[in-house]
Amino acid sequence: MRPIAHARRLSSRAASSRHAVDAVVVGNPVPIGIPALFLADQLSRGRTAEQILSGKRGLIAEYAGAEGYAYALGSSHRSQRLGRFVLWRVVPVALWERLSDVRAGSPLLIEELLTLVQPGIPPALEPHLPSGVVARGCQGASRRSPHALVHAAVDRAARRYRCSRLAREPFLIDVLPPLLNNIERGVADLVRRV
Repeated sequence: MRPIAHARRLSSRAASSRHAVDAVVVGNPVPIGIPALFLADQLSRGRTAEQILSGKRGLIAEYAGAEGYAYALGSSHRSQRLGRFVLWRVVPVALWERLSDVRAGSPLLIEELLTLVQPGIPPALEPHLPSGVVARGCQGASRRSPHALVHAAVDRAARRYRCSRLAREPFLIDVLPPLLNNIERGVADLVRRV
């Protein structure tokens, strides 16, 4: 599962495809837009345009200035800096696309479902993270990134190495896809019971 290169393409003579992907991952993040699915989710479940676009919890606020990397599973965004750490949020857009049909009759928003499945996610990820990277949940009514699965705090002093490793191996390739499959089954069961 390699990142989708949104930055300027390198010629095949300039670099191999592996190096082109690495250049995007290690290089500068690119702007990340609001997934249309998130807008549709909120509109179809009764949120007004004003609620979606306004305040601290609206989609506009969540994605304002978002930069990061896009992957087949979704995206990772550089969220903010806290002391010597940079927070990255992982947003699993593909998970919600796969669950669209299952969720069709549910009144629960994506962010509400994430809050329900969130507590077990950081403990499942932490044993697999590189040294110096800490995963934290995003649940709670006051969270600023309601569509994020998890925040990863990365030490700024070594962020180029750690972000590169976090983006390639083993986190996004080996660890996150099976976890997302488990979350998908859990959300599908939850939606059927509601």
